[in-house]
Amino acid sequence: MNTATLKPARMELKTTYDAKELLNRAAALDGMDLTSFVLGSAMEKARQVVAEHALISLTKTGQTALAQLLTNPPLPTPAMSELMSLADFPARKA
Repeated sequence: MNTATLKPARMELKTTYDAKELLNRAAALDGMDLTSFVLGSAMEKARQVVAEHALISLTKTGQTALAQLLTNPPLPTPAMSELMSLADFPARKA
């Protein structure tokens, strides 16, 4: 990330002197300024977290169970039928 480009959003954070020194040292070793180093690391982690929450991973057994439920959904319980009637959803009949 090039910090020479003007950015409209600003973030500030408080830390210890030791933490800041460590981050400065790591940034320098990577040939980056502190802002680019911290923001780049945070963005990488943010993308990872968002991606992990965007995917659903199923085992083969789970995939089979899901396919079975989608192909042959169970009949709604009486409580579900009552709830669906409140919103005018068509209920499956037994």
